[in-house]
Amino acid sequence: MAKRNEPVRKSVKDVLDDLLAGHREAAFSGPESALKYLRRTFEAQGSLPNAVKAVAYDLSADAQGQSGQWEACAESVAQVLGYLPELEAAFPHEYRRMLEGLTCFERGIQAHSELGDFHAALELCEKAIALGLGAHFTAKRDSLEWAR
Repeated sequence: MAKRNEPVRKSVKDVLDDLLAGHREAAFSGPESALKYLRRTFEAQGSLPNAVKAVAYDLSADAQGQSGQWEACAESVAQVLGYLPELEAAFPHEYRRMLEGLTCFERGIQAHSELGDFHAALELCEKAIALGLGAHFTAKRDSLEWAR
């Protein structure tokens, strides 16, 4: 009897590297192409690790923001925020650098502002400030202070 081949099991880091490489290639053709790649990835990879989903949704939010798809962008941002604990668990030593590289806070604030949901934009500013992501989020919060 022939020996059965075991399926290849990639590490979370390898899956993330594959996602980023594919996205980088697709993004050369613009945000619509990047979104198409990410949609296909989600459909084909039903079992993407949750940490990788955080990055994939962040990339989606960025492309949706570039395309003016504000509702979809806000939904993607919510997904990213939900997966942040898994991102931290999977990449404890790289989490801070990865968190600082995410666009979800910027894009989320922009999306909620475009949709007229200034309270949600303020909440994202507060989350970014609490995570220590930079003084520019304090400035954004201050500029939205009138919405309180």
